[in-house]
Amino acid sequence: MTAAITSSRPSPLLRAFTGVLCAALAFSPLPAAASSPASFGMFAAAPAPASTGNTIGLFRLSGDPAAAEGLRSQILTDMSAAGYTVKGVALDIDGAAGKVKCKGGADACVGKVIEWLNKGAAKSGTGYDYLIYGTVGGPTTPSSIVVYDVAKKAKVKEFTPTINPDDLILPLALPRAMVTTLNNYRTPVAPATAEEQKILAELDEPAKTPEELAAEKAAIDDAVGKVAAGQGELIDTSNVKVDLKKDFKDFCRNGPPKPRVNKDDPKDLRPVCKRGPVFGYFQTRAWVALGLTAGALLTTGIFYSLGLAARGPYKSALDDLNNSKLDKTDPLQSQEYTAMASDVADKGNTMRNRLIGGDVALLTTVLLAGVLAVIIYQDRTDAKDFIKTEKSLKSVSRIQNVRGGPILSRGMQGFGFGFNF
Repeated sequence: MTAAITSSRPSPLLRAFTGVLCAALAFSPLPAAASSPASFGMFAAAPAPASTGNTIGLFRLSGDPAAAEGLRSQILTDMSAAGYTVKGVALDIDGAAGKVKCKGGADACVGKVIEWLNKGAAKSGTGYDYLIYGTVGGPTTPSSIVVYDVAKKAKVKEFTPTINPDDLILPLALPRAMVTTLNNYRTPVAPATAEEQKILAELDEPAKTPEELAAEKAAIDDAVGKVAAGQGELIDTSNVKVDLKKDFKDFCRNGPPKPRVNKDDPKDLRPVCKRGPVFGYFQTRAWVALGLTAGALLTTGIFYSLGLAARGPYKSALDDLNNSKLDKTDPLQSQEYTAMASDVADKGNTMRNRLIGGDVALLTTVLLAGVLAVIIYQDRTDAKDFIKTEKSLKSVSRIQNVRGGPILSRGMQGFGFGFNF
């Protein structure tokens, strides 16, 4: 089977129409989509991720793991609360630099890291506006937390705090300071107006004349001289004498003791008026020791009384055994002898156990009495110190323009004073 191929020349009219059509296509403008190389799928470049202006890439912070993670979490919380869109980066800045095979540190590699991040961000259509990265040091090593502007390729600010594990304020204050810095960076604070500058100028203290400065210096020197002259009299309390019996009425109290606001407040050492100068100085611990000592003494008397009471039956049973004239070797009398001897032994054991209990109670009484004596001595010594301090304050208060007050704390006990000038 053969096929025939035929050809014919186009007519003049067809050739003229073809020429006009080609000329029209050659001189007409191309459509916008066709004129752009990006309109051809296989040759189009990847579109740059759009920026919302407030997207932050938050890297992991290197350094101490616990402190770094806690600070990163607080930064995320505060930045999000301030309206920023925070996206976490799974690596720290050094790890990201290793991903892009860059050596030279965070400052040198942050540009390449941004390019690498934007390639991943292009999939979601949103780019990074700012980066936060750095390392968290310890009490002796300063930290370095950087807020970086991606568009300007520059640091907004680098924070270099020294973080102490016992500091509970800095991990909360630092993220808030970063939010404030970034807000002021994006929207700078307007300069003070003329009216505000005038108000600030009026708040400043006017300059003093040389005469006023000289008068202030003379007044200060005079006050210092008066304090130096009376310092020995204020501090010397060796002449203050304390007599617990004679001073009792002047310093005793009729009502309850003053309550302590906290554990650092001193106890109210004023004696109780209705108890007299002997028992009035007793503190709570002295009454407890007195009660225990009295209880032990009473127990001693009870045991000794029971022991002496058991001595009569014991002596009576012993006399009955001796007067029975029973022969313990005689088989006919041995059983009766054994019964009487057992009764003597039982009553003797009862007496002995009670007397031993009395001895133990007596020893306990002696020990508690010793503890009571020490406590009474300490309470009376504290009362003497208290009364001496009060008397010293009264003597100090007689000096003109001097105010005194007690100073009682863990580190120091005594009294302080102030003066007017």
